[in-house]
Amino acid sequence: MEFTEKDYDILLPTAWDEYEGLHSRFRNQQAPSNMWAYRKLYMFQLDYYTATGGWDESERDFKSIQGDNFLYLDLDVIIHQDLKYFFDLDMKQSWTAETKVTAVHGKPWIVRGWWNNMNECRKNYAAMQSTPINSSVIRWNRGQLTEIYKHIAKNLDVLFFTYPTIDNYLNHFWYNMCYEDSGRTDESFFNVFPKGDIYSYYTGNIFPSDMEQKKLRPDHRICLFNNSADTNDVEELKSLW
Repeated sequence: MEFTEKDYDILLPTAWDEYEGLHSRFRNQQAPSNMWAYRKLYMFQLDYYTATGGWDESERDFKSIQGDNFLYLDLDVIIHQDLKYFFDLDMKQSWTAETKVTAVHGKPWIVRGWWNNMNECRKNYAAMQSTPINSSVIRWNRGQLTEIYKHIAKNLDVLFFTYPTIDNYLNHFWYNMCYEDSGRTDESFFNVFPKGDIYSYYTGNIFPSDMEQKKLRPDHRICLFNNSADTNDVEELKSLW
């Protein structure tokens, strides 16, 4: 599939707020700090959903959002390369985990933080820290993230209480890091972007060989300023953009 500049329809996060009435329970909990990125939850629902809570292909909440190919980017990123690359990815690979998504849906893509020390990730798994999954960039086709939305909607209170971030939740339920070394990537719901695509400005690129911090790598596709809310320098970021 060939894409040109006019094929992209860019929506800022506020564009999702018109759907808040349909999904306001995501923001009406007693602990607002545990609401993760609620707009991502709206986005995950880009499929079919009825007002009564049932799933029905005859009705859509997101009627004004056209197309079937989607790419999500956090706002605090630098785009180095043409985004067409992400729309050319293979979206037909199937997830084979039992009783989950059928082969027709294929697999969405998400950031695997190659800058993470996997020994630390495994050690801190139960502590909800050092997750290798990062939701700053997600590529999916319509319907591929619906299972996640349905799972969150069904277990809302428990999930928001248990998991401090959406990345921790995704790592525990939808990505199996234990199979990375064996190459059994079919055990995970997500495909992950390969090494050399996406790096972290504040953390590094690939552990342990390329971990220089605060270094731009224009030969890569996207630079993230992830996990930087308490440490970043706003003026510094503005100068990079």
